[in-house]
Order: sequence, then C-alpha cells, then structure tokens
Amino acid sequence: MNELSKTLAFSAVALALCGAAFVSTRDRSVRDEAFNDQGQPFFSDFKDPLACTDLEVIDFDPSTATASRFQVKFEDGKWVIPSHYRYPADARDRLSKTAAAVMDLAKDTIRSDRAEDQEEMGVIDPLDTKTTTLKGRGKRITLRDSSEKVLADFIIGNEVKDKTGQVYVRVPGQKRTYGVKVKAEPSTRFADWIETNLLKLEASRIRKIEFDNYKVNLEQGYQRGEVLDIDRKDASAAWTMAGLSADQELDSDKLRTLTDALADLKIVGVRTKPAGLTRDLKQNDKEGIKLTATTVASLQSKGFYMTKDGQLLSNQGDVRVYTDEGVVYTLRFGEVFFSTGDELTAGTPDEAEKKASEKTGSQEKEKTKKAEGTTENRFVMVTVAFDPTLIPKPKTDDDKEKEQPAAKPGQPLEMPANPFAPDPNDPKYLAERKEAKERAEREQKDYDKKIADGKKRVAELTDRFAAWYYVTPGDSFRSINLDRAALVKPKKAESANPPGGGTPSFPGGSPSFPNSLPPIQP
Repeated sequence: MNELSKTLAFSAVALALCGAAFVSTRDRSVRDEAFNDQGQPFFSDFKDPLACTDLEVIDFDPSTATASRFQVKFEDGKWVIPSHYRYPADARDRLSKTAAAVMDLAKDTIRSDRAEDQEEMGVIDPLDTKTTTLKGRGKRITLRDSSEKVLADFIIGNEVKDKTGQVYVRVPGQKRTYGVKVKAEPSTRFADWIETNLLKLEASRIRKIEFDNYKVNLEQGYQRGEVLDIDRKDASAAWTMAGLSADQELDSDKLRTLTDALADLKIVGVRTKPAGLTRDLKQNDKEGIKLTATTVASLQSKGFYMTKDGQLLSNQGDVRVYTDEGVVYTLRFGEVFFSTGDELTAGTPDEAEKKASEKTGSQEKEKTKKAEGTTENRFVMVTVAFDPTLIPKPKTDDDKEKEQPAAKPGQPLEMPANPFAPDPNDPKYLAERKEAKERAEREQKDYDKKIADGKKRVAELTDRFAAWYYVTPGDSFRSINLDRAALVKPKKAESANPPGGGTPSFPGGSPSFPNSLPPIQP
C-alpha cells in the first residue's frame, strides 16, 4: 500500500470514529436530558389533599431490627389509628395539612443514582428484606385515597450536609436519590393525633371529690381503706371536709394541684378493654358472657380484679369526681409500669403474659427499668354516671318563704312591709306576677336544659371510655389519688400579737410614769 492509500485509509477511519463519537455524544446528551428531572414534582397526579384518607409511616429501629408501623385511616365514617387498636383520631385537619405539604414536594436536587450510596444517605427501604444491613434505613411514608390507590410513596433519609434544609428522599423501587426541602414531615407520635385530655373536665365545675382508699392485690386480697369526702358550694368557695379537729385544715396547695391534675389528666397510651365487660365495667351475665382465663390475666396484669358478684376493683382504689353538670367520674387506678415508645402507647401482644409472669412490686425490677430511661405510668379505667341532684333546682315561691329567718324566742314579731293582701287588679301587682312567672319559666327551662345536657354529656363520655384501658403519667396519679395524710395539715397557730398590733414594746421594759401628770395645756 502506497502512502496515498495509507493516508486515505487513516482518514476514513478517523472520519468513522468522529461520526461514531458524534452519534454517541448526541445519544448521551439526549439520554441525560431525558433523565434530568430536577425541579419536577414527585407526585404530579396528587392534586387534592382532601382525597387522602390513609397515612402510613413505617420506621426502622436498628437496635431491635424491627420496623414499626403507624397508621391513621378513615374507616366506617370516622378517623381511627389502626396501629393502636383503631383508637379514635383527631386527624382530619392534621392529615389534610400533611397531604398538602406532600403534594408540594419537588425534586430540588439530584444527589445520586448509585444504589450503594443509599445506606450512607439513609434511604434504604425499612421493609427491604433483601438488604442485610440494619444501618441506613429511612422512614417510608405512604398516602392513599379511599379506594386504596397510592397517592404518594417515598422514603425520607438523612439531612443533606451541603444543602441547608434538605433531606435525602427516594421513591421505593427507584435508584435515584434527591435532595428535598420537606415542609412537613408526618408525625408518628400517638399524642399528636388524638385528644389527649382524658376527662375533658373544667376544674371550676368540680363540687365534690370522694377518695375510696381501699387496696387489692393477689397476696393479701381486699384491704378496706378510709373513705374521704371533700366538697365546696361553688368555684370560689373554700373546700371543706367533715371531721377535722380544731387544729387541722385542708392543704389548699394540694387541692389546687389535685383539681388542676384532674382537668389536665393526659392520655399517654391505650389498651383495649376485655370484651366480657359492659360499658359500666360490670360482668355481663345477662348475655351469658363469662370472663376467660386470658381476660382475667389481662385484667390482673393491669391491676384490676373481678369479684365473685361481678364488680370490678382496682389495686389503688377509686376516686370519684362530682361536677355541677351532674356528671360523676369514677377513676379506677391500676398497676404501675415503666415504658416508652410504642410499648408505652400501644403495648405489646404478649403484654399480659409478660406482666403476669413478673413479680409485681420488686424494687430491683423497678430500679432496672428506671435506669433504662423509661417513664413511670399508671393504668386507669374511667366510668361516668349522671346525678341530677348535683344540678340545683330553681326555687319556687314556697322555697323562698321557707328561707325567711324565723323570729328568735323573746323577740317581738316584725310587721311585714305590706300586711294587707294586694289588690289582684292592681296593674303594678299584675306586672310583678307576670315578671315572676316569666322568670320562673326561664329558670325551669334553664334547669331542664342543664339536665338534658348533663345526660347527653354522660352518654358521650360513656361512648368515649367504654372500650379502653388508659395509660396516664405517674405524676398525675400521685397528685390525684390522695389520702388523709396528703389532704390534711396542722393549722397554723395565730400570733397573739400580730405585726402592727398589740402593746408596743420598749427597750429595757415598759417606761415608768409619775403618779400625777401635769394637765394638758389647751
């Protein structure tokens, strides 16, 4: 081959390579442009936040190698939390706000297309069974509509170090990981989705509190305790208790703490009540329902005991709270336990068996649990009843006449202001009678409404409490479940010479004066 042929051959090869390079570069450019989705929304078809009726959050705990599931869902016409025994949720507004924030999620920056980067970014699917590593698993969030159609599904990972406010986000089943500004990460705290105030009670409405301080346990059985009553006429009146000696008084600070604790008693966890109990916590013999051994174990593990005649007792006695609405709350306090997280809010499937096998009251066990950083809590059951006598009846004319003080013995009778019967046709008299009648009708109508409202409230609260054991903080229990030693204190002795009063004192004793003093000059 001569030089010209070689030159032409090399030129042809070079031209071919250039053409191939151009085609390759063009294809890659097109391919990169096709996969450059930065700035685009994650879920473009999700347009209505009210369409979301199901939120599921799955988180992974590497210490136990388990995935925990929290779910809020609209079922049978109401919002419930399936992960917590379908407990009623206060979710509509919170869920719509969360859904709106998810709708706005955009792929702000592209961070990686490599599967091997997912562990470091914390976006491994918490449900991934193929990956053996326990580290780097993120939080998977799924939103669905009423037909179970997935509206959004994504995994939130670690914070992006070089982009303030961004976190790593990946869609399950895809390799690409993005940096995203997440406006509202869905809460998985049970307390954020429920009405946490257990009694929904106003402290100013409390008129009477009864403490039945009996105790019950398996070793010693039923131990009778002192029953104490405190009451007051209205919210501004002082509390009183019968039987106090002259040198005793009620501790006003303890009583203030007591009423505040009742008004703000928090729910920190729930458990389902055994099906063999009626709404008023009595054994339902009419329907032939008998408590099984498992049910009895469940009750006893939480500090509650059924008597032979079908009455429910609790190991820490009862506290009854009477209000001016006619509502009577009965709080039955059960067993203490130390826990946190899902074990606190929902318990575990083997909770009853685990609790029954433990030696209740072991100081060594309590010290161990406290050292683990858990919190002290207490089981409580609540029932309500209606007492119409707590609502004052309107006074009639006869009642008002009876309230007139009678003349004391030895005192002359006083002549009434108007000793003569009024003229029944007197316009002034007729106007007064009409006004009195209308006032009596208004008072009776107001009384009837209070009775109806009280009954309605009791029915609503009964529905609220019927199915549940509640878990409340240990501090609240100590503020509410009081005995005589906590309620009564020695009365402070009054000073014989209060400050600013009495005889003045002088250094060295009282001064001496002459027997006769000169007259005062005018």
